[in-house]
Amino acid sequence: MTEIVVVNVPADVDLREFSQYLWGQGVSHRVVEDTDRKLLLVGDERVAREVRQAYDHFDTDSSAIPAMEMPGKPETSQVFSRLLTRLPVTLIFILLSVAGSLLVYFDGNFDGVRYLTFYHFEMTGSGLEFYPPGLQYWRLITPIFLHFGLMHVAFNMALFWFLGQRIELLQGSRVMLGISLMIGFGSNMMQAAAETAIFGGMSGVVYGLLGYGWVWGLMRPEKNLQIPNSILYFSVAMMVLGFVGVVGILGIGKVANIAHLGGLIMGCLIGVGAALIDKSSMGKNEHL
Repeated sequence: MTEIVVVNVPADVDLREFSQYLWGQGVSHRVVEDTDRKLLLVGDERVAREVRQAYDHFDTDSSAIPAMEMPGKPETSQVFSRLLTRLPVTLIFILLSVAGSLLVYFDGNFDGVRYLTFYHFEMTGSGLEFYPPGLQYWRLITPIFLHFGLMHVAFNMALFWFLGQRIELLQGSRVMLGISLMIGFGSNMMQAAAETAIFGGMSGVVYGLLGYGWVWGLMRPEKNLQIPNSILYFSVAMMVLGFVGVVGILGIGKVANIAHLGGLIMGCLIGVGAALIDKSSMGKNEHL
């Protein structure tokens, strides 16, 4: 899909406030920075016209930006096709998670689920007997798609959609895929090392994306992903409550706290590395 340049300004112009306004209006976009210019891009010409008008108001009086009149809603098939084109990783991960939750729900004996868990397991007279993944390398990732209950998958997917679309639109699908897989691998490994049990869910990846966005915003504020810190603070508070046992008392069920912590740590580390690489590449471009 060809993107349309709506705003083209010098690199020192701060577009964060206007970008936040666009997200609030439901306008998907991304901001890219060249050597001496900063560009704001959208993927629809009709939306581009509205964004241009809004920026004209913003440029003169940011307090008087009108509500945008978005084009009429396209058909469902067009919406899905457009999302799949612009957000393939985020959408496919959500679809796989929904499929994983349905598998758990309908596979009462876990005959199929056992091939997607980190540890393969067999039911014996004394309980469950677990076996290491061995050469079944897919098990290092597939637990993130297994969800145990409606609230589990709904809460995770809401946060994953919120975070994923920002990262994928602003930094690209390859970055989103690489980050998600690395975080999923790291959170699964830490949870598996802490406990030999059946576990699953995208929450470790969600914590990782929060950590990534937070560190990236600290180190590259001019390319902020517009992820509110309040979500990170709330999520960390919930993780702490999980570690001290309060979440269990509330009846939410057993929580894979180590996966959450592992995902958060992985996301922060990846954020540091990505920001340093981005700074290095920008420095090289400035000397060309």
